Amino acid sequence: MSFLRTSVRLTILLTFGLCQSIVPNESAIANSLPSDTSISPATIQLAQASNIIFVSPNGLDTNIGISADQPLRSLTAAISRNPQSGSIIQLANGTYSSETGEQFPIKLPSGVTLRGNPVNQGQEVIILGGGVFVSPTFARQNITMLAENSARIEGVTFTNQNPRGYALWLESAQNVNILSNTFARSTHDGVFLTGETTDVNVTGNIFTQNGANGLSALGTSTGKIELNTFDNTGFGIAIGQNSKVAIASNRITNNRGGIVISNLSMPSLRNNLIANNQENGLVILKDRQGQPTVDLGSSASPGQNIFQDNKQADINNASGITIMAIGNQADSKLIKGSVDLTLPTSPLTPPSTPALPITQVSFADVPKTYWAEAFIRELASRDIIKGFPDGSFRPNDPVTRAQFAAIISQAMSKPSIRSGIKFTDVKPNFWANTAIQKAFTTGFMSGYSATTFRPSENISRVQILVSLSNGLGYKPAKPTDVTLKTFSDNSDIPQYALSSVAAASENRIVVNYPSLNLLKPNQTATRAEVAAFIYQALVSSGKLQAIPSPYIANQ
Repeated sequence: MSFLRTSVRLTILLTFGLCQSIVPNESAIANSLPSDTSISPATIQLAQASNIIFVSPNGLDTNIGISADQPLRSLTAAISRNPQSGSIIQLANGTYSSETGEQFPIKLPSGVTLRGNPVNQGQEVIILGGGVFVSPTFARQNITMLAENSARIEGVTFTNQNPRGYALWLESAQNVNILSNTFARSTHDGVFLTGETTDVNVTGNIFTQNGANGLSALGTSTGKIELNTFDNTGFGIAIGQNSKVAIASNRITNNRGGIVISNLSMPSLRNNLIANNQENGLVILKDRQGQPTVDLGSSASPGQNIFQDNKQADINNASGITIMAIGNQADSKLIKGSVDLTLPTSPLTPPSTPALPITQVSFADVPKTYWAEAFIRELASRDIIKGFPDGSFRPNDPVTRAQFAAIISQAMSKPSIRSGIKFTDVKPNFWANTAIQKAFTTGFMSGYSATTFRPSENISRVQILVSLSNGLGYKPAKPTDVTLKTFSDNSDIPQYALSSVAAASENRIVVNYPSLNLLKPNQTATRAEVAAFIYQALVSSGKLQAIPSPYIANQ
């Protein structure tokens, strides 16, 4: 068996699981909801007359549920009241599981809205669990929720940790809106679209830490998947069978693979950031001759997708046919298969999507009013920079070249572009030796000579800007003197650094506090300044979202 054929079979198995085409002779929902005989017909009629049903894990299923101070305890009980189209089931903060009376899978009726807290993608409103569902297209599965036609789900976190657990399942459903939710830590998929699902709207959600895929689109599914974050979630998106979904303005980063496309599917991709995935940014698998058909952009409608820093390939076209990819940003050296790539005529801007929930970190000597507080907090929350054992950050302390190498190696994920080197002043057992080698081989730092690095020497602001521009491969798009005239002390910039500083400024990496037009290029960089520079470099490369600051140059 050829390597390609083996890879295709393994990928399909990992992404979609074991598809079965025979429709079992069982009820579609294995767990039916029992009728609640403990509540009077008059109470149920009153609840049905209300447009909103309130639910809280601290409530009672014997309550009426029409006010926030008398909520039902379970979503299961709310649905048993037969809410009509247009009704809203409002979930309070807390975890909804079998322990609080939920019976899985939960079937959300047609036209009913399930609402938690859309403002934070439902971080504190959690539905946890799953039950047996017999799918007409994929046989016996374990799912958390089945949504029917025109249902709306917003502001809820879904997790199904059962074996082969799926969170939200759509089986030939129409016009379902899935907005501002979190799909996290399910053993298989966050969202699964199959059958004749049409006009689904999946917008503003977070998909993270799911075992197989963030979202799978199969059957003849159609709709839009946009403005979502797919991060560290198996394959970000898997598209197969005859699906024709539109994938637009998503951030698909840090996954095993970004997007995998197979069978006779015909998806379109526009304005996505597909970056830093462990295998391929986009892989197109071979099926019948001329299939699948992937729309990556045309002259009339450029793709404007950003493929960046994917480990094996930005685009891996194993379909055997040429794919047109007009107006996309990608590394031509990371293109496999036949791809007609046309680069965009101007730099592309990564889409803005929901931020992953992070553990907040604070330091005693970095108050909320400190100019670099947001930069420091965000990097520390991602373990890119660290404080000291006494709970301080020491934002005004200088940074050595070894310390900067350690930060760079933690912040930037990039393939090596050159071999390592042995510096005579960096011993093998030196605490930062590994970081220094990584900073060197990835092109972010160089030695002072062929044999010395000077690890204990303080690093200047201009050296950091040169490091970031060189490591990220930035070149100035405008005349250097035009860009640098913004800085009143531009005459202090060393000759060797002019081009790099201009490129850094154009890419909004330069942060000047307290005077925006004062670069202070030869001044030793402080820990706070390094945090600001690094954060802006991650923003410019599409890894993080921008933080408002009046001190960012060239805004």
